[in-house]
Amino acid sequence: MTQRASAREKGSERGRACVAIALGLSMLCACRLANADQAIVQQPPAFGHAIADVLEQKVLLQERGHRAELVALPSAGRITPWLERRPPSISTDDEGRQWLVLHYQIVNAPQQLVSVTIPATRLPLTSGAALDVPDWAVTVAPLTLTDPPNRGLLTPLQADRVITAPSLAPIRRALAIWASATFGVLIAWCAWALWRDRREFARLPFARVWRALRRRDPASVDDDATAWRLLHDALNSTAGRVIRARSLPQLLRDAPHLQPLRPQLEAFFRCSSARFFENVPPPERFSLRKFAEALYRAERRNQH
Repeated sequence: MTQRASAREKGSERGRACVAIALGLSMLCACRLANADQAIVQQPPAFGHAIADVLEQKVLLQERGHRAELVALPSAGRITPWLERRPPSISTDDEGRQWLVLHYQIVNAPQQLVSVTIPATRLPLTSGAALDVPDWAVTVAPLTLTDPPNRGLLTPLQADRVITAPSLAPIRRALAIWASATFGVLIAWCAWALWRDRREFARLPFARVWRALRRRDPASVDDDATAWRLLHDALNSTAGRVIRARSLPQLLRDAPHLQPLRPQLEAFFRCSSARFFENVPPPERFSLRKFAEALYRAERRNQH
């Protein structure tokens, strides 16, 4: 009997302990619930929204009629697949009351009308209490039909935004400036080339000869005694003295740029001697016009 009574007493003690624990937990929850006030909230409209719209939710920072201070502002970022919370702020109305301003941007587009919920939020206060912001449902509509009729602007694909065509006036102005500059450079280059050629023809002996012979028929040049005399005068001007066949080595030492033309120079003097001093036909066919051009090219290379 004694053992049974002892067992009953132990069982009753365990029961009382469980009841006490349950009562303590319930009282703790009741205290926490008592410390959480239902917030006064200005909710956004419940309908008429689409992607990229911003929903504004304002929470009155007040606890039992007195101003309340938040421990920290809610964090910004993506909170649901449909909503992204922007950085919150605090504003003051005309009555001096402070409001927590929360902005939620819709970041997704449905294919048909759907209900999207702004989740409930608990705002801890510095007093130890909290403000409970209830959830709020809104509707989000698609931007267009699932299967657009493809008429007018109702097409399957639409640009995110219309980009204004850039002004062409600056481009045309820049093209005109660059075209004018290029044209000016070309004119200046042509003028310089013309001036250089005129200067060379006036200063260089072989350039003067080539200018006189270049537009004449080669056959008429070869038989023209005046053309032969012009070349003799140019050789004399280059050497600074009268040049004969026997003084050709001295000419080549004084004007080494003519060294590659030594065979043509020797042939020129042989044909000239036969024409002017021996009164016999030239021993070989000699193109006076080609020879004058070769002398001019060598003279010009030497100048540059």
